[in-house]
Amino acid sequence: MDNPYETSLLAKVLWSAGIVLCLAAIAERVSTRVAGILSGAPLSAVILYFFVGREMGTAYVVESVPHGIAAFSATLAFVLAYYKSSRWLSNWVPLGSAVIAIAVFLVVAGGLVLIPFTLTGATVTTGCVIAFAIWLFRKIEFIQVEKPVKYTPRLLFLRGGTAAALIVTAIALAENLGPRWTGLLVGFPSTLLPTLVIIHTTYGTPSAQALLRNFPVGMGSIILYILCVSYAFPRWGVYGGTAAALTVAVLYISAVMTWSKIRVPAA
Repeated sequence: MDNPYETSLLAKVLWSAGIVLCLAAIAERVSTRVAGILSGAPLSAVILYFFVGREMGTAYVVESVPHGIAAFSATLAFVLAYYKSSRWLSNWVPLGSAVIAIAVFLVVAGGLVLIPFTLTGATVTTGCVIAFAIWLFRKIEFIQVEKPVKYTPRLLFLRGGTAAALIVTAIALAENLGPRWTGLLVGFPSTLLPTLVIIHTTYGTPSAQALLRNFPVGMGSIILYILCVSYAFPRWGVYGGTAAALTVAVLYISAVMTWSKIRVPAA
């Protein structure tokens, strides 16, 4: 494939579809606890910053970093809205929860874009929201999925295609709406949303809520990733900066996974 645009589009589609399929499989066949932690990893941020940095330049990415960190306050607003909606609604619960949560994300993100965040201010703001979400979700029980669905080509295509469409749209918007919105769109839950709806639709509300429980804990890796991007991209470029930031994020996730396994060995 000689066209650079087509090559990057294919990479985005394959990455997005692969991530969602893997997260759903982990939730179904390993545990919702592990899938929740991994959902908080910088899965979308990696590819969004990589392609935006390659196509728009590292200075553009660095300018977007404060709002990139602040964006995850909107992400957590999405998570909290989905959680509350899934408890209140009685019909069309996965769809209704998703629509309400997306609307809340857009409203919060629209407010955040107006604030001239500094790196410190954004980090403190999002850190406080993460702490609140961890406290709120502390009593959600982990649910082990029983009798996982059988995978078929149609099912895999539907799951992967939905995720790919979401993240490709987010990247396209990020490249055209300016650095602040680029940062905020990093926080759009383009992999969490389809994973959550898949688990919710297939296995019910308790399993979806169990997936959400450890998401705020895993989000520490995203914050570390974005902080590292602001220092690593100007020094080592898009490729070296991505590798360095991803290393830090993986170390954090590994530590959290180890701690979680020791703390809740049976989950």
